[in-house]
Amino acid sequence: MKKRMLWTLCAVLFAVSFACPGLVKESRAAGQKKELNFVFIVKSMQFPFFLNMIEGGEEAVKLLPGVNLKSIGPETPYSVEEQIQLVEQAITDGVDAILIAPADSKAIVPAIEKANAAGILVATPNTKAYGGKILTWTGVDNYQVGYELGMALCEAVKGKGNVLLIEGTPGNSTSEERVEGYKDAFKKFPDIKLLDSQPANFNREKGMVLMENWLQKYKKIDAVGSINKDMTMGAVEAAKQVGRDKEMIQVTFDVDNDALDALENGDILLTGAQNERSQIALALTSCYLALHGYKVPPIQYLPLSLVYKKDVSQYRH
Repeated sequence: MKKRMLWTLCAVLFAVSFACPGLVKESRAAGQKKELNFVFIVKSMQFPFFLNMIEGGEEAVKLLPGVNLKSIGPETPYSVEEQIQLVEQAITDGVDAILIAPADSKAIVPAIEKANAAGILVATPNTKAYGGKILTWTGVDNYQVGYELGMALCEAVKGKGNVLLIEGTPGNSTSEERVEGYKDAFKKFPDIKLLDSQPANFNREKGMVLMENWLQKYKKIDAVGSINKDMTMGAVEAAKQVGRDKEMIQVTFDVDNDALDALENGDILLTGAQNERSQIALALTSCYLALHGYKVPPIQYLPLSLVYKKDVSQYRH
């Protein structure tokens, strides 16, 4: 993993310094202080995905001389109000850069604007903000995530069937873009009937409750799409409790051991990998370069991979 991270950062440094069109080195500010303090604010300190991002950030920062990284998140998962407080505290602390995955892409904007006014760099790995001055966003094309998952789902049921879609949190760019992609894929198949599409706030328990309600309402369900793994695991459990799990396929996103176990057990058909460790590594490196006089790309896409049962061994750590 360390070797992979090293190659990622070396590639970024090379690309930004030499290969990316339009990127030029600016004069380094006189008296640039040797130590830099960055803070990384995630959406939740409880969910494996963001803990994996934090771990990736802590490994990546070791390769950036003189950078100190503090990783924090709200006590209440996906609380944008707490995220705003954490941004304000970072401003008070006088950090050099704030890296944040917004829980709410619109509500976080005033806090980002405060950081801008204080002269603090802001980067948004994983999830976009709908305003403020952002140095760079790093992540997968979330519309493409939804579209590819939706196409794979429709092809798995041979273009015909009753389908449900589990959304994330309203107002979150990641959720909205993936949902749009899914729905555009469904439109390409006239015999796909989208029975319902509702949010479960990226939460396993809420995914389970939503699926329980759907199981009572709909007598025939051929497939369930979701924009993240945690909600899917809740939906799978709900279907198992009433013995209906085998009647439908489940398609989701994000890779961890939980998802890999579900693939091996046949509980889900496929999931997707978005290289979350590289997302934070790219964002950290971009902030570091910018503070040393380099311009960096405002948008940096990472590759998306669809993961099936046959691919499990590639993702086991």
